[in-house]
Amino acid sequence: MSIRYRLTEVKDNISRKPKKGYYAQVVTKGTIDTQTLCKQIASCCALSTADMTAAIIALSQQLTECLLDGYNVNIEGIGTFSLSAESKVVEKKTDIRAQSVKVKNINFRSAVSLKKAMTKSKFIREQYK
Repeated sequence: MSIRYRLTEVKDNISRKPKKGYYAQVVTKGTIDTQTLCKQIASCCALSTADMTAAIIALSQQLTECLLDGYNVNIEGIGTFSLSAESKVVEKKTDIRAQSVKVKNINFRSAVSLKKAMTKSKFIREQYK
């Protein structure tokens, strides 16, 4: 298993003396969809692909419900999902009503164990065409 990367030129149009050079950028092999993930999981445990699909759908629905109810959701070994809010800036606290507050983003913080597992990663440079 290896993670491909390419070198990308630094683009700095803001600084007076922009940095010149390159940085490593991950090149993805694609995206694994739910069905493929379920098949892969089912191949290494006693659950069927249909069982795994149902479990992931249920997880997605419960994650949504918990976030909508104001909870952070920690999935052990994966990480924690949380919401951030946005609203207009006002001078007085009484000028903000609940209707004007919106979800800005769904944030994800990886579990320490997942991040630690990534230290075993091996990188290979993508061949230039």
